[in-house]
Amino acid sequence: MEKVLSFFLAVITFLFSWTGTPPQKDNYFEDDPQYVVFMVTNIHYNNLEPYVKQMVELHGEIDSESKRMYAFGVIGPMCLTQSIEQMNEEVNHVFSLAEKYNVPVFFQMDDCTNYATHFGDGATTDDKGSKFYNDPEMCEWVAFPDGNESWGGEKYGMLPRWHCDWSGVPFATAGGFPCFNSEKYLAWYSNQVKEGFIKPLLENYSRLKEAGKSYLFAGVNTGWETQIPDYTGSDYASMEDFERAQYGMHALHNLGYTEDSLKKEARKRFMSVRDLTKELLYGVLADYIEFTCKIFYDAGIERHKIFSHIVSLSSYTEEYSTTRPPVWVCINDYCTPGWTMSPKTCPYDLDTLYFHLAQNGRNEYANAEGYAHYENEEVCREYFKESLLGNAKIITVYGYDQETGPYGYVKSEDFYFVKVTKEWLDYRLGEGYKWTERPDLSAEYGGIKWIAELKIKMKKLFR
Repeated sequence: MEKVLSFFLAVITFLFSWTGTPPQKDNYFEDDPQYVVFMVTNIHYNNLEPYVKQMVELHGEIDSESKRMYAFGVIGPMCLTQSIEQMNEEVNHVFSLAEKYNVPVFFQMDDCTNYATHFGDGATTDDKGSKFYNDPEMCEWVAFPDGNESWGGEKYGMLPRWHCDWSGVPFATAGGFPCFNSEKYLAWYSNQVKEGFIKPLLENYSRLKEAGKSYLFAGVNTGWETQIPDYTGSDYASMEDFERAQYGMHALHNLGYTEDSLKKEARKRFMSVRDLTKELLYGVLADYIEFTCKIFYDAGIERHKIFSHIVSLSSYTEEYSTTRPPVWVCINDYCTPGWTMSPKTCPYDLDTLYFHLAQNGRNEYANAEGYAHYENEEVCREYFKESLLGNAKIITVYGYDQETGPYGYVKSEDFYFVKVTKEWLDYRLGEGYKWTERPDLSAEYGGIKWIAELKIKMKKLFR
């Protein structure tokens, strides 16, 4: 069957190779290490040291000359909830741990899931102590303003909130959700990022570069499954009835839409209002992710150390929403695109991911949220081959601080993820592989879009 498939793909490539222009090849082939990042997920940064020390004991000392390393991942800075002073303290503290133990640090920034006040709740928008999530000008709405309202949904008496339900257990309910194209919100958020995070980041990173230890900064994940909530039909017990809706009307209002003009536009495009709403909000998401990544890029952080982060599920199900947006929304010129990629919690279709990368002239990605538990050692090994011996710059391992549970990291030499990680770190797995010579995705997935799409469909058909 594989031979038949290869024949058909070769015929298609031959017949249509003379038409169209493939995207310009990505010309950055940096010599920075690849990383396995162990995310210490629920631990305050002041209590991280025992975990970092344990990583060294379990996985060995890091070779500063190697192009394969592990790193410890920290939650934060939480730019929506921590004050600038709290973020400064966190960044400086974790860099001191990185230098003390010679273990790179990776940051998981928060851009919309503003529940993590455990790491600091000092963020305010003015000298009166105001919070962004209480300001209708900075937050999302579920409706356009009517004639008697100064903001959409004012009649409900409160802003729609952000709700989270992980594994069927209500995890958090936070205040108002940010409006991603609100000028007031973007100005405040940009200042939070620059003064709270980037300023101490550059100070530490510059010092490390001068000392020949730039590898100790593994990178920053600028988002946390960036999304715009769509709670249509949701049964979350924590919700008010009016919150069981599509968020994003404030963003559409800022784009100049009203309820009537949105309906007219939908009729012109022969679309439903719901589908048009989602399509417009995908653009809002893409612009916001690019905006956030560009802040770091413009500050001088290399693109291969900046990662975006959305879920990958739409590549697998081909069902889209603003909660599970199309995978292309996180691809831009200022970052390495990243997705949550987990066979258990967030299945993905690698061909679809590769297609969108190649169509946008990119040749690398990041597993921005992954886990250590697979069916067995061989499945885990194949996962490493697919990712870190392919086109993945990093893979993350959430739950390092948990010994038990479905996603915990077992701190044992016998745990198969530990075994496979060591094989990869020691070059026993993929001995001849070099990140700078990673596979070229444009050959199979680039070129004319519909031809590349046809190739993918044929591959799926013959599986």
